[in-house]
Amino acid sequence: MTDHPPFGTPRRRQRPLFGCALRLLGLAGTIWGGLMVIMAAKRINTVFIPVALRTQPMWLDVLIVAGFGLWGAVSLLVGLRMRRHGRRHHVRVVRTMEEARREPYVLYLRPFAEDATGTLMRHAFSRWMGVGGSLVSGSSLTLEEGVCRTFSGFGRPLAVGEPDEALPLAGSRRLYLPLHDWQPTVTSLITDARLVLLVAGTSEGTLWELTEVMRLRRPESVLVLIYGDRQTYDVRADYDIFRTAAELELENRAEELRQVHGADWQPPRFPPLPGFHDPDRLKWTTLLRAVIRFRSDWTPEIVLLDPTAVSAWTFEGRIRKMSRTQVLPLLAQLHNDLDDPEGAAVSGVRSTTLPADPQ
Repeated sequence: MTDHPPFGTPRRRQRPLFGCALRLLGLAGTIWGGLMVIMAAKRINTVFIPVALRTQPMWLDVLIVAGFGLWGAVSLLVGLRMRRHGRRHHVRVVRTMEEARREPYVLYLRPFAEDATGTLMRHAFSRWMGVGGSLVSGSSLTLEEGVCRTFSGFGRPLAVGEPDEALPLAGSRRLYLPLHDWQPTVTSLITDARLVLLVAGTSEGTLWELTEVMRLRRPESVLVLIYGDRQTYDVRADYDIFRTAAELELENRAEELRQVHGADWQPPRFPPLPGFHDPDRLKWTTLLRAVIRFRSDWTPEIVLLDPTAVSAWTFEGRIRKMSRTQVLPLLAQLHNDLDDPEGAAVSGVRSTTLPADPQ
């Protein structure tokens, strides 16, 4: 359509060849780091050799083990970050509305402040922070990439890029809107999307987007995502602030919404965030803590991603169980609600899509 202003571009020009080089170097660093960690783990046995059998001082063995371990950990972390940054040079930037509409898309709306969480790699959700997390997960997938993979069966993910960002973040395709008069374009994107994902937030733009999706969309085609971060397990306070602000915004625009939904329509009340099944077993949480879906009358329901509700011998096994018991039913219901004849295909969703991962 010609009534939309031309889309912008990121501040820095994307360099695909440079991105490929970063990803290859990062992969090499990840493999090398893993080998160093394995060597350190094998070498640690030499620290406990009896003194009578030693061929070199104990302090030297300790120094060698620590050196290998530190070298491997740093190589792993740097390699993962290089791979993540390299992918930013390959994110597709949408230039026109016609290009955005060329194929079915999932519209990913979020407060720009949540990009700090969305760029975290999958190990950041665990009880092992930073470098320690890299030692137990070789994935460089970010939270946004995990979310996009989870819902990619409904269309290609599309997001509005922050106007001031140097490069598009890894995950959704990006389009760049002007700082002023951006709302008509977002309204058009909301109208044409196959599915809308809205990250909960209290910014003015996010609350406006929430009312727009409730004005323009079918309830079954909207999901609200609740993000946490790796600093705290409890996101109830932030969620309570969101639900209070959202309900106030919906009350303020109730008359406008009643013109669409009928004179008897009442703004929905968001339920409190449920607790974990077994809080005493809580060792780690997902970066994506919960998903709000809506019934046909816009009544919200919360699907909590709860690692304490499943059991497995390994961490990856628990992630797979979470995906199978908590995520796949949600995706299956979405396929049914959106009248997708291939709804049964959700069985192909992998545990790596959980932004644990959904990471």
